[in-house]
Amino acid sequence: MKKIINKFLAITMALLTALSVIPFYGVSVSHATKVNNSSNKSADNDVKYFSTKMYNFNKGLFNNATDEGKGKSENNFYFVNENTDSWAQGTGALNRANTFFAYTYNVLVQGIVKNRLTNDGKLQFNYKNAGVFESPEKQISGREVYQNVQFPFVKDANGYYEFNSSKNHVHVDKSKKNGQTLTLESGKQTVGSVSSFFPFNADGNYSPDYHFGMNMSIPFYINENGKDENNNPIKFEFSGDDDVWVFINGKLVLDLGGIHGAIDGSIDFSTGEVKYGFNKTNNVKVIKAGQTTQTDAASTTLQKLGIDMAELAKGENNLQIFYLERGAGESNCKIKFNLQQRDSLEVNKTLGSTTPHTYNNFEFQLLKQNQNGQYEPVGNKAYTLYTANNSIESNNYKTDKNGKFYLKAGQRVNFTSNQIGKYKVVELTGGYEKTWSGRKESIATGNISDNKNAYEIQISENDTKTATRYTVNCINSADVTLNDDTIVLDYGKTVRHNVRTNDNTSSQNASVYGIGSGDLAKNVESATGYSNLDTDVDLHNGKIKIDEDGVVEYTPTRFMNSVDKANYVVSYQVGNGNKQDTRYAYGTVNVLPATSVYYEDDFGTEDNTDSTVAIVWSNGWGTTGGNKDNKEQSSANKNYGWDESYKGDTGYSNGSAHYTDKRMASATFRFTGTEVDVYSRTNGNVGKIIARLKKVEKNSDGKETIKNLLTRSIDNLSVSGDYYQIPTLNFGDLEYGTYEVSIQVVPVVSGEKRGLYYLDGIRVYNPLGNVDANSVAGKAYSEAGESNAQYISVRKDLLDSTKVNDLESSINGSLFIDKSENKVGDRTDDIGTYKDYGPKNEVYVKENQGVAFKIKEYDLDNNKVFIGLKSPQGKDVRVKVTSGEHIQYINLSSAADLYYEITPNEDGNVVIENMTDNLLSITKVRITSKNATTIKNSLISTPELMSYVEKFDSLSVKQDNNKDDSIGKDDIDIENPEDKNGPEDKNDEAVKPVSIWQKIMESIKIWFGK
Repeated sequence: MKKIINKFLAITMALLTALSVIPFYGVSVSHATKVNNSSNKSADNDVKYFSTKMYNFNKGLFNNATDEGKGKSENNFYFVNENTDSWAQGTGALNRANTFFAYTYNVLVQGIVKNRLTNDGKLQFNYKNAGVFESPEKQISGREVYQNVQFPFVKDANGYYEFNSSKNHVHVDKSKKNGQTLTLESGKQTVGSVSSFFPFNADGNYSPDYHFGMNMSIPFYINENGKDENNNPIKFEFSGDDDVWVFINGKLVLDLGGIHGAIDGSIDFSTGEVKYGFNKTNNVKVIKAGQTTQTDAASTTLQKLGIDMAELAKGENNLQIFYLERGAGESNCKIKFNLQQRDSLEVNKTLGSTTPHTYNNFEFQLLKQNQNGQYEPVGNKAYTLYTANNSIESNNYKTDKNGKFYLKAGQRVNFTSNQIGKYKVVELTGGYEKTWSGRKESIATGNISDNKNAYEIQISENDTKTATRYTVNCINSADVTLNDDTIVLDYGKTVRHNVRTNDNTSSQNASVYGIGSGDLAKNVESATGYSNLDTDVDLHNGKIKIDEDGVVEYTPTRFMNSVDKANYVVSYQVGNGNKQDTRYAYGTVNVLPATSVYYEDDFGTEDNTDSTVAIVWSNGWGTTGGNKDNKEQSSANKNYGWDESYKGDTGYSNGSAHYTDKRMASATFRFTGTEVDVYSRTNGNVGKIIARLKKVEKNSDGKETIKNLLTRSIDNLSVSGDYYQIPTLNFGDLEYGTYEVSIQVVPVVSGEKRGLYYLDGIRVYNPLGNVDANSVAGKAYSEAGESNAQYISVRKDLLDSTKVNDLESSINGSLFIDKSENKVGDRTDDIGTYKDYGPKNEVYVKENQGVAFKIKEYDLDNNKVFIGLKSPQGKDVRVKVTSGEHIQYINLSSAADLYYEITPNEDGNVVIENMTDNLLSITKVRITSKNATTIKNSLISTPELMSYVEKFDSLSVKQDNNKDDSIGKDDIDIENPEDKNGPEDKNDEAVKPVSIWQKIMESIKIWFGK
């Protein structure tokens, strides 16, 4: 850029010289006339085109986006007006006009950018800016991007391609954001009083449209000696202003950064010399960005810059020019080169200006017509792939045997050495409206075929020495659409989920507007009724809000029994130029319960009076343990019943529990489902409870009726230790419906005088019942591999006589219990003893003990299996799961009942072993099915299974020598005997005869050499 005084002198001289012949008034745009004296027509020359992205910047808006409201900084890269922006003089050398320096025009600022492009061809700045050359799909305030612009060069008789703004000029059509070919106009362009390169100024404009840029790609081939076929040196020359950076195959070769006058840069490939010049001299100064000391610009070589001529000679290369007019003064651009070109077929893939952006590949196929008029694949055809940033990604790709190749949005391929004939380019990816165009250089050619899915183009014989480029452009268009999201909750905790991550949309100035209930209208022209950002919206089971990044936060506020639905909305701009219209697009968020949901004791409020919402507490309850900081659960739709926030629980679930020692204190809640577990803490101080189950039904008038079903008396005593999160109460095998559970605390006042009771949480099973496979819930469960879930109590099924009637009823085994009638830490060979004593809802095993079972009706291809495991003492446990030849180890230390996926062998056989000396608890098996089925799975054990256990045992089988295997007091399981004086339990599984448990333990004991 010229400084003010020099501009003034130049203009004054021009005016004095022309005063006698030119009237004294402002000329809008003037052009040098052609030979035929016709000024606004294209130049009659041999014109060739090269692919370019062009950028137009609004200085104020773009600089504000760079500052982000923090003020000007010398570490930021700005667009400036050198004549008026005095603030620029205080922001560092990279933003100062040359009037600051001792030399006015000839000072480069080097080091503004890094000397390598990224792998995907992006220019890397060392100074902050809002995204000068960022990808077109990234909407940046103050920047307009024009993709796939064909920029013209004149080719002379000596094989040089040249664009010289002192001889020719071009005009960009601002209404065409994608796929335009610029016409080469004759003559130097002058806008107002400055010249000569203003591509965004139309004829008739008086005010210069400063602040623009180019990202130009020039493919080329070269011999290792750097000379052409006539032994002439291959050269590249540039002269202009302001910032210019030239890369060869991603490496910086010319660094003409800074706001300066027209400085020259040249590359001689025959000698390897790279040098800078000014006014036909070598008087160019360099100042490093961030410094103040000037030095002479030194010549260098390609070799020193990491460019190997032998590598260049191997195939197609790319010379890439990044150009910026940044200082708002005179603008000049001269590019000249004789880089060797070849005939080529170029295929471009772009998206429409309002089309959702995607990073997915688009599948293409290249076909060629044979002598019979039929199209055949052009297989194993070499091509060069260019990134969306105009750099070479690879020049070693080939089409597959079917002629297929792949492009992302903004990429292009270049095929060379093409035979004469008719070609067809087919896009195989569907879902878009496709717009095709084809050119032979600047002349339209070819035709659309195959229902707009293909383009045919004829490649003719080239009888000239000039390379001919054929171009096929494919633009895909689609409306802005937002993909629906489904969030599945397996815990009654807050969840956060970004609903924009699966919305493959280009921004298009899109921003999150708000959220509303699912019954609101989805109007593209207004968003009436939708909430603002960060504002809660009440749904049936919870409340939801959304932030500016598209993250929704959902908090359940009642026991879930249905699907909550909300719509979120984004706004975006459509239109061109200054006319912009706002449009709205919508996506749906579904929130639903998993096949089981765990609720904390503090779910809800202490003063809650609605048992359908949360637990209703009577007087006399307190809380203990304190709450964890982590109140959120994962939004990942997988592995129901396991969450990161629970894996560290060594005591109370989520760190807290309710407790009471007040006689007849109560807790009441209602749930919808088929089963419920109530978790408690057990030790030597806890007492008894009376639990009642009632069925809640409503008639057609909405009137509620309550029917008593079951009453149980439970003693929660554990004499051998202190255990957490124990499911001491279970109501299962229920028809799907709504039930009420009430718990009353009954202290033991005689003898031991114990009366504490802890309520830590509840787990509700199948809260949605049987779901349709095509429903929102059905699809979500299927995606997670959780469809048609069945929950089976391990202890209960293995005590069921109908599943073990082929085994003897009394075996000298290794079963252990908390105590028998007279002994703590007892072992038993009497099934009746184990029936009456020992855990009712879990199986407990110590070191080198385990369980073995077979899943009846198991289908390896249809079923997934999960096992509930925990450490009731919150200590480290290592679990070995063996199924056939496969061995899986699970490490856990959480007292929380968490589910882990396991894979039985094809017969459904599984052995689970505790490998540590800390107690392991096994709760339930969850079996899911891909396909809906009426088969009811169960756990069984047979003599064949015992043989199976021994068969896959990698250890030698030892004879049982009757070594005492009774468990010590410190690692005993939990007693949960029936209260003989309590109300009758009409659904007590303990009344069923048992024989299998001892058999399994005995076999495993022998297997492990006990």
